[in-house]
Amino acid sequence: MTDFSFHHLAPYMETIKNASPSVLAVAGAEDLEVLATVKAATEYGLVMPILFGNGDEVERLVAQAGMNNEDIQIENTDNPSLAAARAVGGGEADVLMKGLVSSGAFLRAVLSDEAGLREGSLLSHIGFFDIATHSSLLGMTDGGINIRPDFSQKIAIVKNAVKFGRRVLGRPPRIALLAAVENVQESMPVTLEWAAIAKMAERGQLGEAEVEGPLGLDNAIDPQAAKTKGLTSSVAGRADIVVVPDIHAGNLMGKTLTFLARAPMAGVVVGARAPIVLNSRADSARARFASIVLACAAALTAGGA
Repeated sequence: MTDFSFHHLAPYMETIKNASPSVLAVAGAEDLEVLATVKAATEYGLVMPILFGNGDEVERLVAQAGMNNEDIQIENTDNPSLAAARAVGGGEADVLMKGLVSSGAFLRAVLSDEAGLREGSLLSHIGFFDIATHSSLLGMTDGGINIRPDFSQKIAIVKNAVKFGRRVLGRPPRIALLAAVENVQESMPVTLEWAAIAKMAERGQLGEAEVEGPLGLDNAIDPQAAKTKGLTSSVAGRADIVVVPDIHAGNLMGKTLTFLARAPMAGVVVGARAPIVLNSRADSARARFASIVLACAAALTAGGA
């Protein structure tokens, strides 16, 4: 069994192992790296996989990966688009995972009326980083899907973070809306948007959460930095999830944590009824496994969210 060690994700692994395995549907399972991660998750008792793809090729790679055929179900499909449609539309899966299909085809299948998975107005990506030097998991959104969200899309991203954060943390999340400064400034339009969204949250329009912004990254996650700047709110210095203004900021922050802090990112696409694992080809096996852990943890509590 592959040994994946984590800091703040470890308790989630134990919780999942003590529950019934989640049904994991993999679209386009003809991918040896994906299968190696699925094998590890199966051996840990986290998932029961259903593999959609070319049956002969999937069987060959399953054998190459050393997977136990008794632990898996293979569904033969003629092409990647059909694999995506059947994986997301079967209604059996607690967690969805992209394999050897394009992200566009996979997400189109998720958003189709036939799949019936659409939960909110927008899909967004949220990553939780397992940082050794930080006191807890740190979530960040959206660094993977929405390129330059407008005001309404920012609201939807925050709503998704509120709902998913509640599922993962088991309590209302503390959410910081990030900018370069903490003050509302007309020359920085995103600060005006964050101030408006924070006011909406204060009025209960975004769900049960504590939301504050604009905040700088330092005083969002570091208590001493928040104290130095005279910020004494429930979010400042203690944020569970930070919301970035666009995909550039999210991508840079994510890669900084991954490659310099060596923090694996558990990344999930949210906004659908089932958590979606949509890793990059550059992600490590440890990061892909972490994403499955996070998705399974959210799936366990989805019914009561």
